[in-house]
Amino acid sequence: MISVSSRPPRLARFAIIAVTGVTALSIAACGSSNTSSPTTSPSTSSPGATAAPPSTTPPSSSVPPATGQAHVSGLIASVSGNAAQVTQKNGNATVDFTASTKVSEASPAGLTDVTAGSCVSVRPAHGGSPGDQPITAGSVRVSPAVDGKCPPGREAAPGGPSGSPTTAPAKRPGVQGAVASVAGNTISVTSTDASGNTSQTSVTVTDQTRYTKQVAASTQAITEGKCLTALGTQDRNGTIQATTINLRPANDGKCMGEGGPHRHG
Repeated sequence: MISVSSRPPRLARFAIIAVTGVTALSIAACGSSNTSSPTTSPSTSSPGATAAPPSTTPPSSSVPPATGQAHVSGLIASVSGNAAQVTQKNGNATVDFTASTKVSEASPAGLTDVTAGSCVSVRPAHGGSPGDQPITAGSVRVSPAVDGKCPPGREAAPGGPSGSPTTAPAKRPGVQGAVASVAGNTISVTSTDASGNTSQTSVTVTDQTRYTKQVAASTQAITEGKCLTALGTQDRNGTIQATTINLRPANDGKCMGEGGPHRHG
């Protein structure tokens, strides 16, 4: 027979065991709830985004002038602002000018304007053969020397490729240089080529010789219908940036000695 007094202790043990089990379950539950799963930060860039390609646009810069001198001669077809369109035998050219461009214009002259030290450009009269001395002048253009120097004379073009003869007779080349002396109707001209070599030429003038002289002018004198000869630099677009411009009247709407840009480097 079980004693009544032994029941309370047994019930107490059952209560303790139950409480202990509940506590263990609670601890396990807390432990699992405190375990945080790893998280990943969302990407801030779009999946298809790529780095921008480098710019292919070249940096802005002014057009560099070409090295050396350029020469153009022809008829002024039109003038717009500070640019003249020049018609030549082998095409058109654009000549830009500024207030600093030295401009001169041909005006009527005479033999008395041909003096020692001045620069002349002589065109022979019709007839005569290359090498004949003296040359009979058809026209004489007088211009002042620049810093005591005259432009170098142009070399005569050969008669044909590799010096081969041509069926057409060679034209007598003109003479360009400094006046060494004037005696009566004879002008002695000293020419200097691009290599620095000098030569002396006797020029005879007649009553039929025409004279002009170059006088200082402004850019306002650059107008349509005149003949223009410009020196300067040629940029990569083919435009001549003129440092000097010489003007002269046209002959029946044409200019003698028209030519395209020539580079001298």
